[in-house]
Formats: sequence, structure tokens, C-alpha cells
Amino acid sequence: MLDAKALFYTSAAAVFVMALLNFITWRANRNFVGIGLYVFYPVCLLLAILLFALKSTVDVGSQALVVLANISFMLGSIIHVLAISRFLDYKGFVTTLFIFVSAFLLLGFTYFMFFDSNLRTRVLLSDLQHIAEALCLTYIVIRYGRHKYPSASLVYLIALVMCLGIFSARTIWIGDIDRFSLIRNDWFSMTLLINGVLAPMLYAAGLALFCNERRELNLNQLTAKAQKDLEIRGLFLSTVSHEIRTPLNGILGSAQLIMNQSNNPKNKPYCEAIINSAESLNLLIDKVLEYASLDQSDEALFEEDVELRTWINNLCLLLSPLAEQKGVKFELNFNLPRQACYYCDHQKIRQVLINLVGNAIKFTDRGEVILQVDLLREGQEEHTLRFSVIDSGPGIEQEEIQYLTEPYVQSSAGKLKGGSGLGLAITSRLLEHLGSQLIIDSEVGKGSIFSFDMRLTVGELSLVEKRPQTTHYLTGLDVLLVEDLDLNQKIAIEFMAEDEHRVKLATDGHSAIELMQQYHFDVVLLDMNLPDLSGQEVIRRLKNIDHRNHRTPFLAFTASLSPDEVKEYLALGIKDIVGKPIKQEKLRQALSDSQSSQAPNLSVELKDVLYDETAAEQMANTFEEQELTSIYNEFVLSARNKLLRCQQLMASDKEQCIKVLHRQASTALQLGFNRYGMALKKIERRLLEDKPLDTHLSDCLELWQQSLELYLKSMRAQV
Repeated sequence: MLDAKALFYTSAAAVFVMALLNFITWRANRNFVGIGLYVFYPVCLLLAILLFALKSTVDVGSQALVVLANISFMLGSIIHVLAISRFLDYKGFVTTLFIFVSAFLLLGFTYFMFFDSNLRTRVLLSDLQHIAEALCLTYIVIRYGRHKYPSASLVYLIALVMCLGIFSARTIWIGDIDRFSLIRNDWFSMTLLINGVLAPMLYAAGLALFCNERRELNLNQLTAKAQKDLEIRGLFLSTVSHEIRTPLNGILGSAQLIMNQSNNPKNKPYCEAIINSAESLNLLIDKVLEYASLDQSDEALFEEDVELRTWINNLCLLLSPLAEQKGVKFELNFNLPRQACYYCDHQKIRQVLINLVGNAIKFTDRGEVILQVDLLREGQEEHTLRFSVIDSGPGIEQEEIQYLTEPYVQSSAGKLKGGSGLGLAITSRLLEHLGSQLIIDSEVGKGSIFSFDMRLTVGELSLVEKRPQTTHYLTGLDVLLVEDLDLNQKIAIEFMAEDEHRVKLATDGHSAIELMQQYHFDVVLLDMNLPDLSGQEVIRRLKNIDHRNHRTPFLAFTASLSPDEVKEYLALGIKDIVGKPIKQEKLRQALSDSQSSQAPNLSVELKDVLYDETAAEQMANTFEEQELTSIYNEFVLSARNKLLRCQQLMASDKEQCIKVLHRQASTALQLGFNRYGMALKKIERRLLEDKPLDTHLSDCLELWQQSLELYLKSMRAQV
């Protein structure tokens, strides 16, 4: 037999601990319905236990103490059921039925306490009340808590089954008792142990688990909502951005038409302002789309074994022309072994470095920009590298630095230079995907350092891609690229950077002549239709002035490849012809052949199709997917307006019409709209030669419509 007195003390201590734990749980979860009411449950239990303990220690029985103790117990039971019902959001009739049953049993208990001396009946009524409580809570927890709160429900059901079992057993087997033998009865001790010691501890643990699982559910719901909001936001941004492009290109085309047709010089600055604003908005749309795609992207890293120095040298060759155009010195400090190889997602690192170096060149008006790579820690299988972009630009205020990686936030210098305020935000997101973060250190007037650290697994030299093709073509040439179209510039520089050619860029004939007077080149890649001079005129002028490239071979960079034109190029001393659209193998071979006496290969493969799907595939290595999509979208949305503009310019400004046709034809050919591009090129050529047109621009409109339908069909098939 268990000592009743010791059990009373133990039970009181256990219920006190339960009260304390419930209070702490309520403090942490006071916003949950039902938790505040639950705090009073152990208070009622503790009061009842103390009243029973007092009754058992005095010699003279007090009926009032017993009634009060049972009232406290039953009130606690009702609070318990109401609290759990409210927490689990149960509003059914079972709770109401339980309250009526409890009230009826309490009235019966009170009656037998004062008007009948049968103690066995009073115990039976008390046990029935506990059984009703256990049954009611078991139903509610199983029906409304088990699926949402599995762990808490399990703990609670263990306690309820224990109480249900012990009170049911006592009801059946306790036998006849009197008030002197009750507290010495084993059934009394066992029910006190379970209901007064074990159950309160399990209830306290169950309540804490209920709250933890409720918080987890809320967090999961918030996460799901945030993810859905993110997807909706990305879809909204993408949809709105694409929808904006159509009227935006209409504004751009209309402003250009007004500027070219108006004879009032006062209108020109207003039209230029509209055009510049529209182009800035177009750039902002591209950045917003890129940022939205990063928000939604959770793709895994695509790691390859990369020979770092060769890879980063090629990247610098790609960026050098941009720095040279601004007159800014750009150099690489590579403080690692020459043949260091690492596994990394080089496409994402490439985008980060292009963003950072591009920003540095943009904000540095004089001085230098340095890309530096250092080895911070060297492990057996893993190295920690630091990539730093150091510039001598205007610097950044200290209070502005912490906000620069937030979207649409710009520094003071950034506001002066213009931009979307998304560049560093995109860079920061990319670095998060790579497991790194952007570190910014800057001082006003002294420049800035943008850096990030990366832990990279050491690669294996045996796995590094060799360059067997170097035995078939040359690398490391000094090349002058003369090209005015941005798209062709980027593709040509990217292709040549892969072969480690050092490229200087000129965007018109006069700047090309100036560069050839200052520097010696191994080869000149010359666009034959420039904004100011034709390629033929550039070559003729060079023959009459002093420069450093008298023996330098010239390659014609053009889509004009009629037999007469080819004869003209060769008569001028052109070594070879690189046709547009640009093909990497043809460009590579022409550059190699230019340094030998090998006869030129003048054949240009151009499929006679409305839309060549392979064009986008060939450009995929040069442009990121979002950037390539943006290029196609911009061309497709503006093509019709630009063609209509050419119709307007045909009579009023033939020279401007030729320039527009040239840019449209070159872009169309590069993007795979072959028949349309060749039709525009043919019209351009006849206008240059002052010959009558045998193909009208209205025919080109119909040809464009057919090309567009085939392009859209191809896009739908890919989706």
C-alpha cells in the first residue's frame, strides 16, 4: 500500500510544477486560444488536493471540505475540457453534454454528502465525473487533434487512457468502504498517484507539445503563403514587364519618328528625352525580370572542374574592351598557382564577376579597376578563395553600404550615374545560392572594394578540359574589332575571349583609324557598314595616312556577300570575310588563316529559312537564358514598328533609313530570321547604290509576319 500522506505531498508538488509549466507555456503562446483558460486548471487541482489533504489529517470530519474539494476538482475538469476544446477549435455538443453531466453528478454528490451516509455512492459519482472527462477529451483529441498535432495527441491520450482505466477499475472493484478506510485503500492511492502525479506531468508536456506543433503549423502555413506570394509576385512582374514592352516600344518608335520627321529644332531635345527614358525603362524591366527569376529559382548548383586562371583570363578579355573605351586601366592579379583547378558553378561566378567589374568600370571615371584572386586557406581537399574587385571610383558613404544589396537601392554616386538599383541585389542573391556573401569596403574619394569568399573543392588536372583544337587554330592574337551593333560586339568578343584573343573595340570608322594609328594589331575585324564611314572608306583612308598596321590583315565583318561585293572586298586587300550571323568556327578559322598565306574560305552557310532554331542554341553559350529571352523579346516587339519607321524615312531621310535597315538586318540574321534579314540587307544595299528597289518594305512586312508566326510556333513547342 502506498502512503497516502506522501502521495498528497507528491501530488501537490506535481500539480504545482504543472501550474508553473502551464504559466510559462502561456507566456510564450498567449496568442493561442484556450491557453489562458488552461492556466486555471492546475490551480483548481491544487486547491482540491490541499482540501483533501487537510481533510485526511484532521480527526473530526468536515463535510464542507469534501464538498469544496469535489467542486474544485469538477470545476478543474470543466476548465480542462473547455480549454482543450477551444484550442482545437471544437464547438460541438459533446462539451456542452459534459458540462451538464458534471453539474448533475456534483448535485448528486452534494445530496449524498448531506442526506445519505453511503460513501461508496459518493466515490462512484466522483469516479463517473472523471470517466466522463476522460471520454470527452479522448473523443475531442482523436477527432480534432490527432492529424494536426500527432505528438501532443499521443502524450495526451496516454494520460487520458491511464485516468480512464484507473477510475473505471476503481468503480468496478473498490467494494464497500467507510470514511476511515478510504484513504488507506489501495484504489484510492493508485488513483491519486495517476490522477494527481502522473497525469498532470503528462498534461503539462502535452500542452507544450500542442503549442510547439501549432507554431510549426503556423510557420509552415506562413512559408507556404510566402512561397505562393513569391510565385505570384514573380508571375506578376514577368507578365507586367512583358506587357509593358509593347507600348514602350510604341513610344520609342513614335518618338524617333517625330524626331526624324520634325523640322523644328526645339522638338529634338524633347524626343531625345523620351527615347532615353524609354530605353532606361527597358533596362529596368530586364533587371526586374532577372531579379524575379532569382527569387523563384531554387535550382541546384552545376559544378564543373575548371582551370581557374585560364577561365578568369578569358573573362578579363571579355571585360577589357569596356574599360578601354572609358580610358580606365583594368588588370588581373591572380595570386594562385597557374594550374589551380577547382570544382565550381562557373556560370554563376561569371555572372557575379561581370556584374561587379561592370559596376566598377561604370563608376570609375579615371584610375584603375583590379580583379584580384587570393588564396585565404589551403586544406587538403578544399581551398578558400577570395575574389575582390578594387576600383578607384568615387567611393560610398558608410551609412549607405548596408543598404546597397537591397533591391532598388542606390548609392549617391549610383543616382548620378543612373541605373535600376538591382545589380548588387542580383549579385547578392547569386552569392547566397553559392553559399557566400558580398563584402563591401569603401571610403569616399578613395574607391571601393567588393569581395566575396568561396570554399571550393580542389579539382583534378587530369579532368580539366584540354584544348586540342589549339593545334588547329591560333590563340592570343591582338584584335581590333570595329562594330557598331551591341549584339554583334558582345557575341564576337565572347567568342574571341574563349580563344584568349586580346580585343580592342571601335564603334565607328574614325575611332578605328585613331586606334590603328596608336596600336599595332595582329588582325582587324572590320564591319563594312559603320555609322560614319563604310569599311571600304576606312581602308582607303588608311592608305593615305601614317599608321602602325600597314601589314596587318583585314577581315570583312559583314552580311553583304553578293558576288560584286566580295570582289570589291578582295580588290581592297581584304584577307577573308566573316559573314553575319557570326559563327564561332568561321570566326576562329578566319582569325587563324589571317596569320598565314592560306587562301580565304569565302563560303558562308546561311539556311534559306524563315526562322532558324539553331541560332538561339548557338547564342546560349554567350548569353544567360534571361538575357537571351530579353534580346529576342525586344527584337520581336519592336520589329514591326522599326519597319514602319523605315517606310517613313525612305522619302525624308534615306541615310537614317539605311542605318536602321543595317541594324535590323544584322540583328535579324544573328537571331535566325534569315529570309527577313536577307530581304532587309538587299534593300539596304540597293539604297546604298542608289538603285531602284525591286522589293518593297510592304513585302518585308508580310515576310516578317510569316517569320514571326514560325518563331512563336517554335516557342510554343518548346514550352
